[in-house]
Amino acid sequence: MTDERAAAPERDAYLLAQVRESFGRVVYTHKTHEKQADICFAKHRWQQGVLIGLTGVSSGTFLATVVGLLGDSGLTSLANSSIALLVTWFSLGAKTFRFADESESHRIIASRLWGIRESYISLIADLMSGAVSDDEGRRRRDVLQEATRDSYSGAPRTSSRAFARAKNGLKDNEEMTFTSQEIDLFLPTELRLGEGEVQL
Repeated sequence: MTDERAAAPERDAYLLAQVRESFGRVVYTHKTHEKQADICFAKHRWQQGVLIGLTGVSSGTFLATVVGLLGDSGLTSLANSSIALLVTWFSLGAKTFRFADESESHRIIASRLWGIRESYISLIADLMSGAVSDDEGRRRRDVLQEATRDSYSGAPRTSSRAFARAKNGLKDNEEMTFTSQEIDLFLPTELRLGEGEVQL
């Protein structure tokens, strides 16, 4: 056994395994909140589109009634009342189901979790390279777990649909991964690793 090997401290493999597991959970939660924000925003856009459409139709039938373009005043009155009722329902729905606010809440949580996720990556790199001691790694892990807990405590609930989209994005579409060549394209020439051909 060489002096160098004798002097090298033993690494805690369980610590690294735990940090990696926590990192994986944060990655999934971050992506799920991003997908839930997208779902809520799509609902908000649909809700606003229907409301604008119904308001336009309501205005058109009202003007047609005033001008006398529609023959049967009873049917015209019934159409106006029905459309006005639908506009009222959708207006109340927009006040009750605040999809834009919900979308923003999910985006805020995703933003917080993004920072935590990146800190976990740094901790994993530092543990694997031996840049930090196990004790320092445990301290940083505890800080990250506390930050994660604080983020989760104020997070709105997500749906199984958002989780399915996150899973598909992470596993099938590799939304969080890059090839070495793709990363090189993001960097100035001086900072590239130059593995393979980089096409600009």
